[in-house]
Amino acid sequence: MMRNLRKIALLAFLLLGAVTGYHYVYAQNFLDTKPTMQFTIPASFGLLVTIYQQAGNTVFWFEAEDGTLRRVLMDGTGNFELEVWSITRQ
Repeated sequence: MMRNLRKIALLAFLLLGAVTGYHYVYAQNFLDTKPTMQFTIPASFGLLVTIYQQAGNTVFWFEAEDGTLRRVLMDGTGNFELEVWSITRQ
């Protein structure tokens, strides 16, 4: 009788864990499906060298394989400026 009670208690504990874990996974999945900002920076800009804040904007610097440096600016609202600085090197 005591052995059956232990099995039932273990089963109830595992079931409770499964239900609790399910809600946690559901919450995580919900957070992961929230809309996010999407943007594209051309791969030809090269590798991202640095990112920093400047007066409420975010500045991205890239270096291409040919040595060209490019500055991409994202404003405080999350939109990229259309003007990209390009510095060529010889």
